[in-house]
Amino acid sequence: MTMRLPTEALEDKFIADAKKEGLIGMKGHRSVGGIRFSIYNAVSLDDIKKTVDFMERFRKAN
Repeated sequence: MTMRLPTEALEDKFIADAKKEGLIGMKGHRSVGGIRFSIYNAVSLDDIKKTVDFMERFRKAN
């Protein structure tokens, strides 16, 4: 899934805040941009919950 935030500055803040939470690799493809989060078999349920929790907190704060 790729999503776009309203501004590039907000996307940059999202990426930086995600890295602080230990969530890496969420920056979208260089030709498309945006935020990218993929769920593969190697991603644990706990990691998914951690990501969703971060995204909800980020949405409320920004």
